[in-house]
Amino acid sequence: MIVPGDIVAVKGGENVPCDICLFKTTEMKVNNASLTGEAEEILLDPELDPIQNIFETKNVCFFGTMCTEGEGTGICFRTGDKTVIG
Repeated sequence: MIVPGDIVAVKGGENVPCDICLFKTTEMKVNNASLTGEAEEILLDPELDPIQNIFETKNVCFFGTMCTEGEGTGICFRTGDKTVIG
């Protein structure tokens, strides 16, 4: 079971198991279609400046989305009903 504060790693082909604030990525792309309806993959990069809109920032991935390429590691900050999709 994952709880807020856990370090979580996600790689291509895996579903994102919780809302994660990423601190390391390697060419990580996610598909946020389940949240936004847009099928375009998004390249995530924690080195980029954060954007105030959480859905557009490049250092966060969300429960219910899929990592389509690459990999990333970060800190879980929401699980279950408290996630963005929950």
